[in-house]
Amino acid sequence: MEADKRDWQVIYQELAELIGEENTLKIFRDFRGSTVSFPMRLMRREALVNRVKDEYLAGASVHELSAHYQLAERTVRKYVHK
Repeated sequence: MEADKRDWQVIYQELAELIGEENTLKIFRDFRGSTVSFPMRLMRREALVNRVKDEYLAGASVHELSAHYQLAERTVRKYVHK
């Protein structure tokens, strides 16, 4: 029998608010005791470079791509000229 959610560690309470109690319990069972670090970006770098290039070639500006992908304009220029 699982403890009342109010008795959970704060991190698990916050996770339950985001993804639900059942999914939080699954994560707890599979990863408890582990240290998990999430990358700052969802996409792999290679995929991001390809997407930026494709959108640039389709007409998006460096400024638009920079804002959309939260990259410096210099980084966008580097990606599109690779």
